[in-house]
Amino acid sequence: MIQELIVATFDNLDVAQRAARDLNNFEKDGDGFKIESGVMVEKTTDGKLQVLTRYTGSYWGTVIGAVSGGLISLLGGPAGAIAGVVAGAGAGLAAHTLEHVLDKKLTGAIERELRPGSVALILETRNAPKDEVENVVLGYGGKVFTQPLSW
Repeated sequence: MIQELIVATFDNLDVAQRAARDLNNFEKDGDGFKIESGVMVEKTTDGKLQVLTRYTGSYWGTVIGAVSGGLISLLGGPAGAIAGVVAGAGAGLAAHTLEHVLDKKLTGAIERELRPGSVALILETRNAPKDEVENVVLGYGGKVFTQPLSW
């Protein structure tokens, strides 16, 4: 089984919700694709990351994975650290440990892509169908970032 971090960024909440629905449907098709955890975050006009729990819970429940929570911490600075801990980073790896797991070029590219009003889906997955994931994200005008997860 291949574990992978998938981050998809979108211009607004509406298209992010549609993409999340489609990705969730891929998982339900039962071809081995599994979303271990997922979270939807929005960059606010003041530059902070806000966890969109209302939308996250309906797709993936309320438990956020350690990598997802840690990434929120890394992307959001001090405000993100608070959001990341609330989201679940404290349940697993600390953000400083995640700095060694997550590629700095990846986190930098995601930071540059997240502008005020934009939304990101952060997914910890197993056996992600790369082409299908890319087709969904690109089909909604988003950008996709991936990184294998190995501990």
